[in-house]
Parts: sequence; structure tokens; C-alpha cells
Amino acid sequence: MPDRALDAAPRAASADRLDLEGVSVADITSDELLAQLHEALERRTQLCLGFCNANMLLAALRLPAYAAALRGFLLVSDGLGIDLCSALFRGRFFRENLNGTDLVPAFLAAETTPRTLYLLGAKPGIAGAAAHNLALAYPQHRVVGVRHGYFRPEEAGAVLAEINAAAPDILLVALGNPAQEMFIAEHGPRIDARLLMGVGALIDYTAGVATRAPESVRALRLEWVFRLLREPRRLGRRYTLDVVVFLATILKLRLARWRRDHPVRVARP
Repeated sequence: MPDRALDAAPRAASADRLDLEGVSVADITSDELLAQLHEALERRTQLCLGFCNANMLLAALRLPAYAAALRGFLLVSDGLGIDLCSALFRGRFFRENLNGTDLVPAFLAAETTPRTLYLLGAKPGIAGAAAHNLALAYPQHRVVGVRHGYFRPEEAGAVLAEINAAAPDILLVALGNPAQEMFIAEHGPRIDARLLMGVGALIDYTAGVATRAPESVRALRLEWVFRLLREPRRLGRRYTLDVVVFLATILKLRLARWRRDHPVRVARP
């Protein structure tokens, strides 16, 4: 089993980052991130990667246990909401938007050394279809196991046994957040894989059961609008009410930080 890397946190801490209520999001480029992932594979250390968007940050601000779990991750910025948060607290945007749906395929394409993968998540049958498409797109790599994400907590031990029997280099966990990051944080030390990534809807996209927004829409940072229009029932709250709650929360935190940094001085008579 690869060593449990404690270097994800130091690397994020040594780089420029957004720190908010114990959640640290690294401000790195895609090239820098790909280099870190490659290094973890080569050194046989374990690195947990999370793509932090506004929904994920809001959940961490609400749930202390989730925020604590994320401290063991290398978190990178994903989406317009987290970028606005960075501008509010740091005075500048992140250098790049790093979402898993684009980053993971880019990483697999860049890796010339053959790697093995295990796909965990999505509905029954979807991970198998995604594995087939990955084999066609990246023949240098091999998917050594798949498992749908609809398992009960008491089945987690059997799921871990399946993963470790396959001994993948890379574990892609698509359970949605916060479930996927909590799964990785809780079970990561017992998982025989070097890279553990929470990848959201990546398996659905790879299998072809979900559709990405056109590239022009993504370039305008409006993919969330496209997703909302396609799945209003599932994503309606996330992209309406939760957006308002997120903005109100970070504005409140920013005001609290300003007051802390600028204490009111009471003149003495």
C-alpha cells in the first residue's frame, strides 16, 4: 500500500491559496497540478484531490466534520462561485479554473506511463460504460474495476475489499459531495491506491449519459446555467437558493474579517 501522503497539505500551504474557515484552496495552474499528480504516482505516496466549487465550500462552512475531512485533501478551484470568493477575500481570481471533468481526461492523456484505474460511483451499469470509453480514449491505461455508488454504509468494507483486490493506481470516486470526499477521508488510509479523486459527474459524462455544455458556454463560465436548464428538478435548489445562501455567507464572513482587521477604537475622554 502506498504511503499516506502528508505532503498534499504542505504543498497547498506553500503555494498561494484561499483560506476560509479552515478550508484551504490552492491557487495553482493545471500544469502544476498535473506535475503533483504524476509525482505522487512515481513516489508511491497517496494524494487525495478535491475540486472545490461553491456548493462544496458552502457544505464545508455548514458542516465542521466535512471541513475537517477536507484538510487532508489538495483542493483546487472549480467554478465561478469559488473564483468570486477568492476575489472577495484575496483581491484576485484564481489563476485557472480546474474542474475534474476537464482535468482528469487531461491528466490521463498526459500520462505516458501505463496506469490502472478503478471507478466507483454513478448508477448501476454507468461505470462499466465509462470504463469502456476510457479504454478507447486512453489505451495506455487500464480500468481494473468498477462499482456503482448505490451501496449501504455497512457494505463499505466489501467495497474496500474489491478496490484493494484490484490494487489500482488511481481511484475515481463519483458519489457527489460531500459524500465522495467523506468516503475518501474515512477510508483512504485503508485503500491501496495512490491517487484518490472526488470527481462528481465525471463518470456520467464519460459514459455518455450526461452532456457537457458547448465549449463556448464553458468559456463564458456559464456551464452551470446549461446544467440547470437540463436538470432543473435535481439542480434547481443548488443553482438558485444555495447560490443566494453562499453569497450571503461569504459576505458575512468577509465583513467579520474586515471588522477583526479594523477594530473600532473608542476615544477616551
